[in-house]
Amino acid sequence: MNRSKSALALIFIGMLIIFNTPYAAAAAPSVYRIWVDDYYGFYQVRNIEPGNISFKYENYTLNINVSDNVIWENQAYNNNALTIVSEQNLWNSTSGYLRYNYRSFNYTFIQPGTYQISIKEEPRLRHQTIVVAPVETPTVTTPPPTPTETETVIMTTSVAQTPAAPSPEFNLWYILLAFIAVAGIVVFMLLKKK
Repeated sequence: MNRSKSALALIFIGMLIIFNTPYAAAAAPSVYRIWVDDYYGFYQVRNIEPGNISFKYENYTLNINVSDNVIWENQAYNNNALTIVSEQNLWNSTSGYLRYNYRSFNYTFIQPGTYQISIKEEPRLRHQTIVVAPVETPTVTTPPPTPTETETVIMTTSVAQTPAAPSPEFNLWYILLAFIAVAGIVVFMLLKKK
């Protein structure tokens, strides 16, 4: 019985080590829905995924990150058709054509930059600006060591270290599953010896 308790304790300790190992996970892209009509233009923006993130939409400007997706939905009065146009020609006008209410068009921004979006049928309405920021990778900086009384101060520079991105083949759950399988075999063998 003592062997099975110690085996279970080892399994528990191994699982704690696995779960507490730092693992850099990339932030999931966000999805925004913009309601468009023929009177107010790009009048309302909601964040759909992930929910409850704070963002600003002032002066018809939306700040997003690379890989974020934007959905424009037709909310025009009297079911009027609207065409969402990119002044930088990110898509053609047939892709952005929203013939009826509740029809939508989406686009995933993959390049950083500032983009102007307009409504073809309503050129007098204010255009929308979408500012796409590059996704930042976290950097770790190591401060220079502080000199002691007997040491002389030497000018040092800090080195920025970028953590290695996990390889696509590495999956934490496979390691956990393998660990549990091996631990189960060990416990089974110990119980069988009794």
